[in-house]
Amino acid sequence: MSPARWPAVAFGAASALYSSWLLGPWLNPRLGLTTGLASDLAAADQPWHELFRYCDVAAGSLSLLGSARMLIGGRGILLWPRLSRAERAAWLFVAVFAISTIFDGYLTALPCAPSIDAGCPSNLDGGLSAAFDPHTLTSAFAVIGGVGSIVSFWLASRPGSADRTWSGGLAVGSVVVNLGLLVELARDGGHEGIWQRIELLNLAAWLIYAAVRSQQSPRTRSEPPDDMRRIFGFGGARDDYSRDDRRRRSGDPVRRDDR
Repeated sequence: MSPARWPAVAFGAASALYSSWLLGPWLNPRLGLTTGLASDLAAADQPWHELFRYCDVAAGSLSLLGSARMLIGGRGILLWPRLSRAERAAWLFVAVFAISTIFDGYLTALPCAPSIDAGCPSNLDGGLSAAFDPHTLTSAFAVIGGVGSIVSFWLASRPGSADRTWSGGLAVGSVVVNLGLLVELARDGGHEGIWQRIELLNLAAWLIYAAVRSQQSPRTRSEPPDDMRRIFGFGGARDDYSRDDRRRRSGDPVRRDDR
């Protein structure tokens, strides 16, 4: 049975909506592509803030629907028990990203834009209190969800496959970019906006990868090793075929008495 097509469409649309900050220079010229953080575009005192908020909410909602479909399945087929731990974790992290993005885009959106408003307190200032700022928390969990999903997809990919290559590249990129962003925020260098937008591009690319991944067969739990199947009688004739296949690959003749 081929996978449902709509999760791929949902993740693709979520990637486009999550990149709404690219419209910032045209809709809000005061906030350029490198000025402040992209979340300033959704601040309540900025023009077109509702558009950016609703784009984030829609991106999170579509991602949540897609991840639920990949975890629960459809047409009476429950995928959750059949998925490997890494595959299950990957889609759960997508759900974490989705829920956090919904909160981040609307419920915890900034009241003002600190990068262009001197009277607006920044949620990045204040030491320990900044760690408990609602917007900071939801943004952090969105990033954790994205990075956790990328790493889990890498763990679930077969060695040497294209999935392993693409997910590995996204994982390395996300770790490097987030470390760079943290360093920039810690030293207050003024270039955090650039690092954050690279991070957002990485997450948008990950959503495209999730769309492609949703159209592949799920990575199911691995079967017991051959020796365990022989000892406990798992598999029956399937074990005979796997033994013959191994002999053919090694060049040994297949003996009839083994069958």
